[in-house]
Amino acid sequence: MAFFIFVGAAVILLGFLLTFVIGQRRDGYAKALSLATLGNFLDARALVREKLEEDHQNPYGHYVMAKIYAMENDPLNEAKHLEIIKKNNRYTKEIDAVTVSNRIAEIYYNKDFFEEAFFHYLDTLQVDRSNPIACIRLGFMALGQKEFKIADHFFARIPEEKINLTSYYIGKGVISGVTGGGKEREYFEKAYKIEKTPVSGFLYALSLSRENKHKDAVKTAIAISEQIEDEFVRFTLFQFLMTEAILMQNFPEALKYGRLCLEMAKLNAWQSEITECSIHFAMITTYMGRYEEGAEYLIEAEAERLDDPDVIALANLKYRLERGTGTVESLTHEYDLSRELNLLSVNLFPNSRYFELSGMRSSKPFNIKGMVDDSGKKLTSKLDMLGLDKFEKFISLPGTNFKNQATRMVMKLGYRVTKEISNPEADGVNLLASSKEDVNKRALFRVRKWKDAKVSDVFLREMTNQMEELGATKGFVIGNFDVTEAGKKIIAASNGALEMYSGDMFEDLLNKTM
Repeated sequence: MAFFIFVGAAVILLGFLLTFVIGQRRDGYAKALSLATLGNFLDARALVREKLEEDHQNPYGHYVMAKIYAMENDPLNEAKHLEIIKKNNRYTKEIDAVTVSNRIAEIYYNKDFFEEAFFHYLDTLQVDRSNPIACIRLGFMALGQKEFKIADHFFARIPEEKINLTSYYIGKGVISGVTGGGKEREYFEKAYKIEKTPVSGFLYALSLSRENKHKDAVKTAIAISEQIEDEFVRFTLFQFLMTEAILMQNFPEALKYGRLCLEMAKLNAWQSEITECSIHFAMITTYMGRYEEGAEYLIEAEAERLDDPDVIALANLKYRLERGTGTVESLTHEYDLSRELNLLSVNLFPNSRYFELSGMRSSKPFNIKGMVDDSGKKLTSKLDMLGLDKFEKFISLPGTNFKNQATRMVMKLGYRVTKEISNPEADGVNLLASSKEDVNKRALFRVRKWKDAKVSDVFLREMTNQMEELGATKGFVIGNFDVTEAGKKIIAASNGALEMYSGDMFEDLLNKTM
């Protein structure tokens, strides 16, 4: 009996001793945090280091050290100690894996280290599959890279009824609109009801138009027009109001907004937009029979686009109408003006505009597909196994190495480089090449280091002119870019002479040549 009493007393004594030691340690950490609160970061860190010498992997010690660096506004060192906790896989009730991983990810995200942030948010989902913070941030990061399927996968993990965030519903609407999901109006309406911002309002108006609710679309667009500060977005909204007026057969209103767009383009010296607006204004005035009013602008557009079949057809139609040799309806076989006016809405605002107007495009590309597949499944367990994305490697290649890579691309497409053509923009290389099958068949290649560019009709017209000078029958543009609506018309009219290698085609070419 005495033995059991002795053992019990020893256990109790040991318990008190452990509690005392732990208390002393916690008191030391509390003192360190107090010093840090007073701004004495050096002594605070010294106290914590003493404690960590006793147990290098102590999660609370590294957590306190991370808090001290956070107070000092040194987030990268804060992340360093949180990563030690994560690496050691030692947690406590107050220092859990989700909190640690999310905080590391947030630090990297705020520093624009998106690849690292993405990876750590993925780690959060290994523990908590539907963690709202990680799912939302991962969804937006994927959306910023135009990885719509991946973004939708992460957003879908969160019950919609639990989210009351404007940006979330804008993101869901963009994904639905671009991928053809058909629920974009519903999502944009929710976003607009939560917060009536210019972005949510414009997207909501555009989605209303797609459902032929044009009066509601115009009402919403006008309501947010005064809130828009960016001049180009304001210009785009007036273009939208012009196309809505056309769809509602309100041509005086369409003319008003067409003139306003033209004036804004001229005021800001947007050359490509000036030409587009001149064409639109001429189309409206011609339809209304106000030939003199649009004559000057049509002549200016013709001078800028000498080989544009649509501009030539419009000018011929105007000439016939002025002389009374036909009507808009009887001359549809030459140029269907009514149809072209109605198509302006789709041409100026295709589904891709949802993404462009959302402002969710990321300024920095990173290697999402190296981390997850299309269903969001993690592909690798270590960040250092990712390496650089091939696109990042491509745009960082120095002079000769970049030209060698461009040459490999040319060869993969069935040509041999015969001459390098000067490129004053210094954003890539221009190469003249001959077909491997027929040396007399020449092609001009423009390979660019663009991260996120727009290929306009001006660029393509200048390229077409250069092709003629060089005797090239084909032209290739290779890089990361989108083509403007005016540029798409030039490509369509080229009868296959111009080929664009961007998006998946560009990625496939990189995979085959790097």
